[in-house]
Amino acid sequence: MNLQKTPVINRLAKQMARPISRVVASRMLLTPTRMLDAYLNFLLGRGSGSGWDLESEIQAAIAAVHREDPLIFDVGANVGEWSASFLRAQPRARILAFEPSPVCCDGIRALNLAQVTLIPSGVGESRGRAILHARSGSDSSASLYQRQDSYLKQGKTTTTEVEVVSIDEIIRDRGYDFVDYIKMDIEGHELSALRGAEESLGAGRIGAISFEFGSGNVNSRTFFRDFWQVLTTKGYSISRVAPGRNIAIREYYEDDEYFRGVSNYIARLDNHPYWNGKDES
Repeated sequence: MNLQKTPVINRLAKQMARPISRVVASRMLLTPTRMLDAYLNFLLGRGSGSGWDLESEIQAAIAAVHREDPLIFDVGANVGEWSASFLRAQPRARILAFEPSPVCCDGIRALNLAQVTLIPSGVGESRGRAILHARSGSDSSASLYQRQDSYLKQGKTTTTEVEVVSIDEIIRDRGYDFVDYIKMDIEGHELSALRGAEESLGAGRIGAISFEFGSGNVNSRTFFRDFWQVLTTKGYSISRVAPGRNIAIREYYEDDEYFRGVSNYIARLDNHPYWNGKDES
């Protein structure tokens, strides 16, 4: 929120800041104040995307899909829970599940889902090799970066060399005309994956994308502004997923750089070939 656009509120808030700060930043109230700050941001979708509400994630995806037999990319599929849940809601979907962890790949295969094609690779800007850091074989926080997040850095990790592919490469090589939805959950590597999809994004071949932003982006040294520039210049509108509704991000502002926990975003193609233009957020 740009407070410069509300000068009266801005001026009043500054006048009241000193006496209020003495109270809320006191030794007795500092911890409750910080908890309240975190919860208010949580209600706005900042830091509320840590996987506690899979059903709402699926419903947000369904609302952004406009064909009965959509093509879905599950990027960072882990053991396939998201893909399986999506198929229960949209049984005619086809899903490509991208997952570099061998243990997680075994989990996806064990689901025996006929509509899911497993791509045992990570996703990035271009084809190559990378190091996967994980605390266990099926670690949902596994990342192509060494985790330094406050709540993860104490854990012991193992490393595995994995293959990396790009979205543009997959779409081009498989001859796909349109991908309805791409779900990205790759622990700070989302921007690299988007940059590996710029050809498809620019051509309007991707209907919608969900991506995470938060503490993992400290490790990859990426900012929300980077996502904003890549997506809005390609004709996408971005919303943050909050508990209960989506909040449209109509302009970039620095308070979108929120690194506590994980925030979920959905970017929708404005000129969507299968969308009637009705706001469903």
